[in-house]
Amino acid sequence: MVKYTNEHGKECYKGVEPGTLLADLHFHDVERHAEDVQIALHTNLGSFTILDRLTGFGWRDVETGFRDMEGKFWLAAGSFDVRDFGAETVQEAIDLIKDNANVCIGI
Repeated sequence: MVKYTNEHGKECYKGVEPGTLLADLHFHDVERHAEDVQIALHTNLGSFTILDRLTGFGWRDVETGFRDMEGKFWLAAGSFDVRDFGAETVQEAIDLIKDNANVCIGI
């Protein structure tokens, strides 16, 4: 597994396998609005994003997204931070997001 910076200046990993431990990877901060907190993890298997934001209704929400290499996207909202649900491997994290997706499902 190799960590590198891509042509867009994003921190990425190549050589990631479904069984790679999430603990061996690092989510990086994403530029965002002042009150939002967003982190991302880009791999050769797809990209994960976690966003903690103030909604238009005035409360905070956490949502986790996964975009696969074919461009399909799943989003699990409603206080869903995939790191808090016990996923140990990249594949477990992908499966958790897909199983809990309630906003975008493979679009």
